Amino acid sequence: MQVLPPLRALQAFRYAARDLSFKAAAEALNISNAAVSSHIRGLEEFLGMKLFVRLTREVKLTPEGSRLSGFIETGFQEIERGIATFAPNSDPTNLKVSTLPSFANRWLMPRISRFQDKYPHVKLSIMPSFSLVDFQGDGVDLAVRFGKGNYPGLESRLFMEESLVVVCHEALVGDRKIEISDLAALPWLVDESIDMQGSWTEFQKALGIDIPDTAIKLAVNEASAQVEAVLAGRGISLVRYTLVADMLEAGLLIRPINFSMPAEYHYYLVAPEAKFRTEKVRAFVSWISSEIS
Repeated sequence: MQVLPPLRALQAFRYAARDLSFKAAAEALNISNAAVSSHIRGLEEFLGMKLFVRLTREVKLTPEGSRLSGFIETGFQEIERGIATFAPNSDPTNLKVSTLPSFANRWLMPRISRFQDKYPHVKLSIMPSFSLVDFQGDGVDLAVRFGKGNYPGLESRLFMEESLVVVCHEALVGDRKIEISDLAALPWLVDESIDMQGSWTEFQKALGIDIPDTAIKLAVNEASAQVEAVLAGRGISLVRYTLVADMLEAGLLIRPINFSMPAEYHYYLVAPEAKFRTEKVRAFVSWISSEIS
């Protein structure tokens, strides 16, 4: 087994190399500057090479030190990632949930007061983002993802299946009855995001129609913008049912044809397994499950 230098020496080197400062390393580790110098000197003796060039007011990495810093940083990041996978967050009253902006705006926020009423001791932070969080140092406890559930290294729980429906503003069609043959002549608003591209083709196949490109009056790549355009009466659209269910119930939108099809992607709650064991995440999972029921 390869003999390794002391962990404290590697930590001192990591922070000193990151900021090119022994003082910064001392502050990060809550030790003295002299202790940092001692740790790094011991590491240099262990390796038999100089890692820093020590100048009057600064330090610089040697070529060997620069190469080693990449390995050390990657190693510590992997360790931190592994610990985050198995160790729950120690802060029991702050819950950070990452989700798509469309789901946050159209489904989650109109209902979130019921979670706050039921769990007033939990400070909930909703973090709308298109980026996929990695649960490394970002403080995120749980992510709501729209996909197929294959997220390596994370636990993934299906919590809501999605379907697609055709909707528009009532003013677009008036009192007339819309037939499937009428659809190609209507102005269409299309979501071109990756999760809807295949569904647009399957939708036309399912109805046996071919909607020409000339009928597409607006294309977006974000579902919230799509819904806003439909609400404004700009056209008819194939949308995720969860985003418009409340508006259909309130009469703000209508379904001009009786059509529904399964979406390619669905909603998953995703996090390291340890996160699902925390009380605050269990509370959110219980609440959102009851909302769907």
